[in-house]
Amino acid sequence: MRVPTDRSLVTWIRELERAGKIYELYRTPEYRRLRREVLEEHHGECYDCKQRGKYTPAVHVHHDKEVKDFPELAMSKFWYDKGGKHMQLIPLCHACHDKRHGRFFDGRAAHEKKMAEIEEKYPERW
Repeated sequence: MRVPTDRSLVTWIRELERAGKIYELYRTPEYRRLRREVLEEHHGECYDCKQRGKYTPAVHVHHDKEVKDFPELAMSKFWYDKGGKHMQLIPLCHACHDKRHGRFFDGRAAHEKKMAEIEEKYPERW
């Protein structure tokens, strides 16, 4: 499936959202190319881990402004406001992606458990 050209991106995303098929956006060649660009620009490293001085492989590209709330930003690398330019697509490891979404398990943040696993597996920058 490709991003349709016969109607706006926002209209198409809202239709996908209503049908419970937003995953179709992430399967399009256009999104996959954009995701690949973001990962390459950040050298495949997790943005949040890097901010803390750690180097972890990024496996997700997170939308800072959620697609369901800001469909017009779904295919944008940045968003802008009075404060300036902000990252919209952020490369993250699984643990940091879970943390950004507030996903928890076993009474501990997913981030803590995943970071311990990652640090054990990747003691140095790869």
